[in-house]
Amino acid sequence: MIRHYLKLTWNRRRSNLLIAVEILLSFVVTFIVVTLAAHGADNYRRPLGFEWRDAWNVIAYAQLGHPGEHGEEMPPEVLETARHVFAAIREFPEVESVGGTTCPPYGFSEWTSSSDIDGWHLRYGVNLATDGLASALGLQLTRGRWFDARDDGAAWVPVVVNERLAAEVARGGDPIGMSIPRKKEQDATEEPELRIVGVVGDFRQNGEFATPQNYLFRRHRLDDATRRPPENLIVRLRPGTTAAFEEELVKRLQAVAPDWSFEVTPLEQMRETRFRMVLGPLIGAAVIAGFLLLMVAMGLTGVLWQTVTQRTREIGLRRAKGATSGDIRKQVVGELLVLTLIAVAAGTALALQFPLLELTGPISGRVFAVGLLASAACICALTMACAWYPSLIATRVTPAEALHYE
Repeated sequence: MIRHYLKLTWNRRRSNLLIAVEILLSFVVTFIVVTLAAHGADNYRRPLGFEWRDAWNVIAYAQLGHPGEHGEEMPPEVLETARHVFAAIREFPEVESVGGTTCPPYGFSEWTSSSDIDGWHLRYGVNLATDGLASALGLQLTRGRWFDARDDGAAWVPVVVNERLAAEVARGGDPIGMSIPRKKEQDATEEPELRIVGVVGDFRQNGEFATPQNYLFRRHRLDDATRRPPENLIVRLRPGTTAAFEEELVKRLQAVAPDWSFEVTPLEQMRETRFRMVLGPLIGAAVIAGFLLLMVAMGLTGVLWQTVTQRTREIGLRRAKGATSGDIRKQVVGELLVLTLIAVAAGTALALQFPLLELTGPISGRVFAVGLLASAACICALTMACAWYPSLIATRVTPAEALHYE
């Protein structure tokens, strides 16, 4: 039966070429949209690594130059003001904890670095964090501890890494106490080594739809004159704190640091902004893909209807030889199904080039397979739906109509 359908498809290869191209393009577009949606859904179900509820990001900005330029250090009064700002925030009964960071969750500040470990080139995100950030963000330690006053005076810089980076560094061993080497060009800076003191879950700074990546938190002391004070202060609020507290908080901070500017944004609001940035283009692509599939479906239905009309004599002769309505419908649907499978196979071969050329990035093999299977099922269902009406017309052809057809 399949060989018969293949033969019929080949005999009408010129007219079937247009249909095959339409199906192929529809499959590719569907595959891209479905795979991106599956990738986002797969990331969304993973642990986020921090708690965004009841937390605000307070941007505290001082009009300063960049430390380190021409051997300059931060003025002592600036560092003192930063400590007063932190102390003022802790005094409020509505505040549970506060921590400083260079890269707040859902923000747009990112810092990456890399190291060579046993011949492996390792890239990871870096976040300068104060001692209180773990509590402020609700970071969950899985091993070791967070850095604190016990690390004062150490000859090395304490860092806390996420599970992914710990696995890369330790390779099955215990990462606590291990060092993360710097690149050769970094050795000239004479910075102390980075030593792992703790491990947290897979922190994802860019939110629920971001792919987990290697990440580390490096301790930032408020008395470090070589760096600016942290500009992003994560404030953990007690449940039930209202938005009215924002005005009181800013007023108090402005009194402590009159030359600084402050801006308060709840992490929930930053999360919504990130969601719109991610979901907006995806929804737009889905709408465009849906419109394209609708146009293809209408065109495919029209082409099939025209094909059935042109084959009225052939269908009538088959009816005269005893073919039933079911046989006629099977022939129309079967030919299209074979053509669809050929186009889907070609589209699959094209899609498989993406991982081979390393163009899929962080998309996992499981998500890639789901995208292929779901897209193939969608296109097969679409073409079968398009074949329903033309096949119904074909079953109504009688031998008498075939004799009068020109």
